[in-house]
Amino acid sequence: MILFPLAALAAAAAAEPATCVFDIAPPEPCTLQVQAGPGGTTRLRAQGRSGTQAVFSGKRANGWWAGALDGAPAMGFERNRGHVVFSTRALDRSFEYWTRGNEHGRY
Repeated sequence: MILFPLAALAAAAAAEPATCVFDIAPPEPCTLQVQAGPGGTTRLRAQGRSGTQAVFSGKRANGWWAGALDGAPAMGFERNRGHVVFSTRALDRSFEYWTRGNEHGRY
């Protein structure tokens, strides 16, 4: 698991609107906050309108992500620019988001 110092969290980018799918729930409006971390890591925090949230911390390499989803080992892949799917290795938790206009792809 990758941890970020509290000072770095305060410097996080403003949240942007997106659509999220938490586990197998229907898509819902959410906000997404992306923060660059040390050593090329990224922290994504999503908060759904329902109150559900997900946090992925890890690294990206050629459209694939490796890290932790809510503290559990996880992988992710980019369906296209602006649409990413994450799942824990145990497949007991998943999270997907896309930004406006990117659900079905835009390059």
